[in-house]
Amino acid sequence: MKHLILLIAMSVPLFLAGCLSPNSVQVVNDMYEAALMEEEENTASYFSEAYLEAYQIEELTNELAEDVRNMHGVHMMNITLIHDRELQDNYLESIGLSAEQDIHVIAAQTDEQEVMVWIIERGHTQYTIIDGERYDFDTYNDIVLD
Repeated sequence: MKHLILLIAMSVPLFLAGCLSPNSVQVVNDMYEAALMEEEENTASYFSEAYLEAYQIEELTNELAEDVRNMHGVHMMNITLIHDRELQDNYLESIGLSAEQDIHVIAAQTDEQEVMVWIIERGHTQYTIIDGERYDFDTYNDIVLD
């Protein structure tokens, strides 16, 4: 009985870590998977209307799928939430956003030399990708990270 209680106690943190993974990271992960499957309508559902007005969904889907292929799968893209304390103090303001907005910044490695930074806004019913910018690693370290 002691062993069972110990096993359960040790398993709880691992279970909670999976449950508490950021939804915004999962949104980016799912968006890349939809693009890889060439599901343009599903891929478009992750983006704001304003973002989709600036980019043709067919080209966007192809570009996203190519990023996944370059990294040999979504799981190899190192999709990561960048915490506020890791961001440059003025990064959000420099791209026209406010720190008061419910914004999440997600990085995804797209090849050996570049990273894509996605800006996700948490709405009342869903997370929406409102912006994205591709950087080489040096620029990413200088502009985005603290």
